[in-house]
Amino acid sequence: MDLFYEESAKAKNEAKKEKKYAVLNILSNVFMVIGILISIFFVLFIPDVGFMIFFGTGALTSWGMWFILFKWKNSTNVSYDYAIVTDEIRISKVVNTNKRKLVARIATEAIIQVGDVDSTSYDRFKADPNVKSVICTSNEEAAEDKFFMYILADYNGRKLFVLECREEFLINLMHVTKRTALDRDYVAQEKKKQQQV
Repeated sequence: MDLFYEESAKAKNEAKKEKKYAVLNILSNVFMVIGILISIFFVLFIPDVGFMIFFGTGALTSWGMWFILFKWKNSTNVSYDYAIVTDEIRISKVVNTNKRKLVARIATEAIIQVGDVDSTSYDRFKADPNVKSVICTSNEEAAEDKFFMYILADYNGRKLFVLECREEFLINLMHVTKRTALDRDYVAQEKKKQQQV
C-alpha cells in the first residue's frame, strides 16, 4: 500500500527567531569580510614578524567570531519536517525556512517501538547507554494538538528519535509498520487529556 503523509514542527516564536537569524547572519558576514581583509594584509606583510603577529591575531579572532556566529545562527530558527513515504520515515531539519538537511531516512522495518515520551518505556530507552537520542524538535513544549512521540529504531545502531507531531502521524505510521511496534502503554492523546483534567 502506497502512503504519503507529511507534518512540520515549527519553532515557537518563529518571527522573533527569523529576526535574530537575520542579525546573526549580518554579523557573521561582517566578520567574514574582516577576516578576509586581515588575512590579505597578513599575506602582504609575511617578511615583517611584528605585522605578521598583529594581522595573524586579528585574522584568527575574526575567523573565530565568524565561526561562532555562523554556528549560532544555524541553531536559531530551526524547524523539522517529517514525512512517511510508503516504507520509510524521512526527517529533515530546516534552518530559517530555506536550508533543508536530511537528518534520517528510517525504514519502517527498522522500527522497534513507537510511543509517547510520557511513558516508562521512553525513560528506559533514554537511560540505556547503547541507545543514542536524536531530538527532532526545537520546542520544549509541544504545540497545541501535538505531542512528543518517540521512535526507537535500528539506524546505524539503536537510535531514539523524538518528534513533535499530531496523533495522525502515529496512526499513519501504524499502517506501514508492524502492529507490535506500538508501545503497550500508549494512551490515545484525547484520552490522556481527559485523564489529566
